[in-house]
Amino acid sequence: MGKSNHKKHKHNHKQPLFFSEFAHKSTELLTKGYYRGQIFSFTTHKDLLDLTSTIASNGRHTTAGVVGAYPYKNATFRVGVDKDLKIAANFTVSEKFLSGTKTTASLSFPDYKSSKLKFQCLREYAALAMSVSLNQYPAIKFSAAVGSSSVALGMEAEFMTTSRCFSKCSAGINMKGLNCNASIILNAAVVQFTQELSTKRSTLTVGGSCAVDSHTAVKARLDDRGRLRTNLRYNFRPKSCLSISGEFNTKAVDRSPKIGLELAIDL
Repeated sequence: MGKSNHKKHKHNHKQPLFFSEFAHKSTELLTKGYYRGQIFSFTTHKDLLDLTSTIASNGRHTTAGVVGAYPYKNATFRVGVDKDLKIAANFTVSEKFLSGTKTTASLSFPDYKSSKLKFQCLREYAALAMSVSLNQYPAIKFSAAVGSSSVALGMEAEFMTTSRCFSKCSAGINMKGLNCNASIILNAAVVQFTQELSTKRSTLTVGGSCAVDSHTAVKARLDDRGRLRTNLRYNFRPKSCLSISGEFNTKAVDRSPKIGLELAIDL
């Protein structure tokens, strides 16, 4: 397998992540893996090209698709097609212009409305970012995170140019460290609060994950509606795993829990 020359934005081990990055990790902890149906994915690699085929079923609907990704120097090309022959292409290029900064342009077709221009600035204990969607009525996002690699606080606000007001404000806490019990590693604990300014509705979600050993991890999340979701993940080889998830409504104990299954194989 050939080696990619794609450059990544390096972090000092003491620096915090950008809010979009630790929010992404938080979002994965709070949402990824809590399936209600069955998902099977198969990934192959040839030189720099990665091909992933996925089929998913939730009992009512079945979806399938293939995605190919190819990195070259400071650019990444990604093309996907689903079972309805809908094609989506994405091109991302990153280049550093000043020390501690990074500018990224992402163009998508045919969904051009998701194209973005992003600017990031990283300092020892702070990470700032701004992104602008490249369409007729752009949305502007501002985010900031302060702290370190082990504990970081962050927030993000979105300004809609169409209505000339802030439409959303999110805040998050990201923590990493060792539990007092050395046999269990506390990988992450997340508290996420989101305020929808247009509807004045707030949501609160709390989640955490633990690595039982080098192959097995469990995680759970609970939201303010009383929905408890759990996930057990077993990695039987690098980038290949079997995942079982469950969902239970603590405010409706008469309802049956929902079970999901995922199998991912990477060759």
